[in-house]
Amino acid sequence: MYDLDHDASVQEQIDALPPEALAAFAELRVVLETAPWSGSPYHSEDPDRPVRAHAFGTAGLAVYLVMERQRRVQLVLVLWVG
Repeated sequence: MYDLDHDASVQEQIDALPPEALAAFAELRVVLETAPWSGSPYHSEDPDRPVRAHAFGTAGLAVYLVMERQRRVQLVLVLWVG
């Protein structure tokens, strides 16, 4: 299990998600807490970097940093483009 964390600016992004995104975002949280490396590498030229991106719902994207040693995931960006 990984601890999932974010700062105040990411909380504002989460709070701005539309109602139709909430269930998918909740499912994404479970994925990030259990299998954060399942996301796509954010930097395709260096796929082993710990910065990852994961789509959710029909129009969501989360960018996050996996801190393996601490077993922690830091959300950096939550975006909904729908």
